[in-house]
Amino acid sequence: MKVLKIINYRGAITVFTSIVLASIFLVAGIFTDAARIKLAQAQVHKANQTALSSVLACYNNELKDLYGLFGYNLDYETLNDSYEEYFSKNLNIGSRDFLYGFNIENIRLEQAFSLQNNEIFENQLKEFMKYRAPVKIVSDLLSKIQGISNLSKGSKIYRRKVETERKAGDIGQLQMLLEEKAKSINNSDIALELGELKNKLKEKISVKAGILNELSRLEGEFMNEENSEIRDSLLSSISSIKEELQNIEASASGLRNTMLDTINQYKSYNSEALEYAGNITLQKQELIKRMEAELESVAGGTNGIEEVQKAYRDSMLYIKSLVKEDNSEAITEILERNMNNCLNSINSASESDDSFLMTIDQLCSAAEINYIFNKCVPVSSEEEDNRDRVLQLLEQAFTQKVQLKSIENNVFNQLPSRKEQQQREENIDWSFRDFNWDRGAEKQLQYIADRESSFSGLAENLVNQLYINEYIMGTFRHDVALLKNEDESKAFNLRSVSKYEREGYFSCFEVEYIINGNRDEAVNSMLLKSEILALRLASNVIHIYTDAAKMNRLIGLAAALSSWSAGLAAPILQTVLVFSWAMLESLYDLEQLGLGDKIVLFKNKEQWKTDLSGLVNKNNPSGPEDNPLLLSYQDYLRVFLLLTERDKKLDRIQDLVQMNIALSRPGFTVENTFVALQADTDVTIKNLFLGLPIFASQSGVKLSRSLINASMLLSY
Repeated sequence: MKVLKIINYRGAITVFTSIVLASIFLVAGIFTDAARIKLAQAQVHKANQTALSSVLACYNNELKDLYGLFGYNLDYETLNDSYEEYFSKNLNIGSRDFLYGFNIENIRLEQAFSLQNNEIFENQLKEFMKYRAPVKIVSDLLSKIQGISNLSKGSKIYRRKVETERKAGDIGQLQMLLEEKAKSINNSDIALELGELKNKLKEKISVKAGILNELSRLEGEFMNEENSEIRDSLLSSISSIKEELQNIEASASGLRNTMLDTINQYKSYNSEALEYAGNITLQKQELIKRMEAELESVAGGTNGIEEVQKAYRDSMLYIKSLVKEDNSEAITEILERNMNNCLNSINSASESDDSFLMTIDQLCSAAEINYIFNKCVPVSSEEEDNRDRVLQLLEQAFTQKVQLKSIENNVFNQLPSRKEQQQREENIDWSFRDFNWDRGAEKQLQYIADRESSFSGLAENLVNQLYINEYIMGTFRHDVALLKNEDESKAFNLRSVSKYEREGYFSCFEVEYIINGNRDEAVNSMLLKSEILALRLASNVIHIYTDAAKMNRLIGLAAALSSWSAGLAAPILQTVLVFSWAMLESLYDLEQLGLGDKIVLFKNKEQWKTDLSGLVNKNNPSGPEDNPLLLSYQDYLRVFLLLTERDKKLDRIQDLVQMNIALSRPGFTVENTFVALQADTDVTIKNLFLGLPIFASQSGVKLSRSLINASMLLSY
């Protein structure tokens, strides 16, 4: 009999439905929490950004108002507390939040990018100047830079001219020395002196010969005589004759020594003259070789000022003609023959009398030295040599009239430019005597000439440097705040506030500090003036050099001052007088620039102000105002800013910002002023359905919460 098993299916549907619903609820919970986490991440990111923005809003107001720069100075504790407060409020922490339940687990803040970073600093300056830099100034500066570049080329030519004239002047000095020695040789009367001494010596030799014969006779008689009384008498006579012989020999030796002394003196004259003649010959060859190369260079050169090149060519041709008048090569042969005769006489003095006297005959017949060279003749001039007066004016121009500020050591050592260790203090040994007439003025021409490549390259960097340089000019103080007839608003800064009324570490010369970098503002002022004076000197020297009327006056004065001197020494004296007059004009230019005037870079005859006597004609016109080569003190500042290295400028701007703000905020440093803040935060939210380990494994929080990490860097 088959037994049937009864199966109970009651509740199966309920169980199946429960399993399906549980899976659905699980999946729904997972997706819900995932969506919540995704939304929470966005909210945490936004809260992080808002908190960072709020902290960065606590920037240094003085830094922004005075310099247009953004940066914050907060200690880490204050920074952290402020950020946490802003971050918590943005996440509604502490309030009843049933959706997220945010909790801040960790905050890590990093102050990024100090304002001392030159890239960051420069970007802020450029951003500030984006709509403030005057575009018109580019075209104006281009014209001025081109003019200064031409001036530098002209200075290079003129410096070469001075070097050529100095070499010619050295030859002129040797010519005067050689002439003096030639006169000493010709006036030595060696033939007469040696002739008289020779006759006296011959007489002594003749007397000596007679005495020797008499002595020989007496000695013979003495040997043959047997009578003792007669022998005694002969012996006495022999003794007397020997004594007389000794006296004669001593006298002859004295005459010989006197003759040797005369010969040695004559030899010394000839030796010195021969050395001078040899040096003149050698230096003439070098000078001619140099002038030929210079003439070729000037003939084939296209750079520089045409009038300067022509004047230089004429000057070299004139010097070359003077060199050809010198006959030092011709007299060298005579001097060498005299030297050989002297040496022969000296060497034969220890030999026989006949040999010695024979060499004396050669010396007595020495030829006269006829040295010929171009020599200035006495002339008179009504012009006045004003070099000493110009030096006095130069000293007065650079005499400090008021006490200026110098950076104290404790402040100086904390400056950004010092901490970078990329540059040292500019300890320039400066003196107004750097412009003296010996080498100083030539040194200034060298300074301008050596910067030809720098001046030529200014146009290429003009646009790149425009923002920074105009920021400097519009923000910092400098000498000559206003030009003549300018409105007072021109002395305002870029925010239309007078920059001369704000508090500053230096009394005035801030732009000059950026250019020269000396801790003493008086030195910075003098250095800037000296640089302007060097440019003005070069320009005015070239003007005189190319003005025939002025050069004729100077040539006449030089001729009067160099009477009876070598013709080759005259050109360098003319150049010294050119420097003196040009310096007089340059000092007047510098004075007018300090009063707010504009001075044309290259003057014409009508614009020249001073006379060689020192008088100033203030009625001369300065030229049209629309002349693109009219330069003011501020224009020179812009030019020298272009020549200053980028990093030096930025570092020194930071120096001034730090020193000025530290006056009202002690302890302020650019190094501790930051422009960015980075926040790395860990935030957790509660899980509504399931605690998923995947969300909590990194932090070890409870499985009922999920971790959100937010990292962000925000800057001004």
